[in-house]
Amino acid sequence: MGASPQTLDALRWVRDDFCAIASSAGGAELDAPSRGTRWTNRQLLFHMWFGQRIARAFIPVFGILGRLPRPVAVGYARLLSALTGPYNWINYIAPVGGAELVGAERVMRWMRADTERLVRWATSATNQQLRLTAPVPADWDPYFQPEMTRLDILDWAPKHYRHHRTQLSLTALPEPPH
Repeated sequence: MGASPQTLDALRWVRDDFCAIASSAGGAELDAPSRGTRWTNRQLLFHMWFGQRIARAFIPVFGILGRLPRPVAVGYARLLSALTGPYNWINYIAPVGGAELVGAERVMRWMRADTERLVRWATSATNQQLRLTAPVPADWDPYFQPEMTRLDILDWAPKHYRHHRTQLSLTALPEPPH
């Protein structure tokens, strides 16, 4: 049982790559603008960690939504979609403030802890737990679908991370695995 070795490896790669980047980047480079976003590299890294945190939070949320009567779960996803404007603002401003308040060491600890919890859960999850489906506000992220399983969320986290990794303007990024 549990998620595939590829899924688990992808989650671990996110953790290891993030920690390597965050521990090796210098202050001036971290404060430089990223590519194609309004964030600095430091703020973008904070957002990239937050993607792993979102995946971790979605596992129990999907446990609730996936068991609710279908109309209730769909209504909740529609409500969240209606709040896309405020969500986008919070999604932008949280890394701006968070990157200023939280140091690299703490964010790396959070990334390691969030990844460990995801991997631990995903390793012991049954197929039924992994396949539990919930409606999602698909307009919140380009990799979200209107319906997603918990396994989809585990696969989403590395996609989200890789997407934003290409936007970092740091000079020394390790080559990601294919």
